[in-house]
Amino acid sequence: MSGRRRLRGLLRQAPSLDPSALTPFQRAVLRFNASDAGRTVTRLTRTLGTPLVSVGAAAGAPGQVRVTVAWELSWYQWGVDLGDEAAPVFEIAKGGEVDQLDAAARQWNAKAGPDGKLRLANEVVPSP
Repeated sequence: MSGRRRLRGLLRQAPSLDPSALTPFQRAVLRFNASDAGRTVTRLTRTLGTPLVSVGAAAGAPGQVRVTVAWELSWYQWGVDLGDEAAPVFEIAKGGEVDQLDAAARQWNAKAGPDGKLRLANEVVPSP
């Protein structure tokens, strides 16, 4: 199933949700959770435990959001292109030590639930 159809499915499950009322970070989290990358985080969370999560603007890429998910000895970054809802969530980088990440990527403003789905720290983000 394409990312666009997954997002539409998520929005149908929450009929009161107005996509235009969502912040860019909320839209990115919804798309991320519906993607292959989201399923990867779900699997890794079951194995490695709860990660640290950061959702922020991608440096030098207007219209893109960077999602960083980090455990003690490994981290991953993905990009979400908000200008193209049909574009897949794409891997930006991965590495070992958390201190390899720049300061912006270490702004832990989101979290992963027990199901591995990402949520912004102070907001309720609908999940499927």
